[in-house]
Amino acid sequence: MIRRLPLRILGAGLLLVAVLVGLVIFESRARTAGREVVLAMEAVDPRSLLTGHYVSLRLTQGLPTGQRCPPRTQPISEGGWLALRATGGQHRFVGAAPTREAAKAFGGDVLVKGGVYCSRMAIGDAGANAEAVTLDIGVDRFHAAQAEAEAMEKVLQRRVGDDAAPAFAVVSVGDDGRARLKGVILDGKRTDLSWW
Repeated sequence: MIRRLPLRILGAGLLLVAVLVGLVIFESRARTAGREVVLAMEAVDPRSLLTGHYVSLRLTQGLPTGQRCPPRTQPISEGGWLALRATGGQHRFVGAAPTREAAKAFGGDVLVKGGVYCSRMAIGDAGANAEAVTLDIGVDRFHAAQAEAEAMEKVLQRRVGDDAAPAFAVVSVGDDGRARLKGVILDGKRTDLSWW
């Protein structure tokens, strides 16, 4: 019995490695197969000893004049749907609904599972207030190597004022409505996630 123990440990280890490799391959294929969506974001650069270097993503966008926030906010855990429409090289929020069918009524060309939070933001020197939405689609961190995270941090620190280069999250939305992060665009430079 004891003689077989090393073989059992080796077998369990190989099984776990096979499951992990299968998960990575499945997620990579799902990212590739989904529809690519570019969403405006605000970013901060926290660091954690336990999770490594990452950029925390906040998918916030101002609403056009006349478009109001949804009547109620909802977290992603409530299982809602968001409608997004392509506009000027990026996708913008156009509406939220509790079901996929109801979200189609907003006329978006991409439907994604998620929630939305509303806020007011100051625009320009006059401090005029406008409504903004923060999308909660399950994409909140971009992990990177230390050197890459530090370079991103420098770009983010330079992003001050109205003339700052925009920052974007590049997301893949599958047929099931699930969003998966593909990369980020900072200062015009795209950085994609890489498993290998």
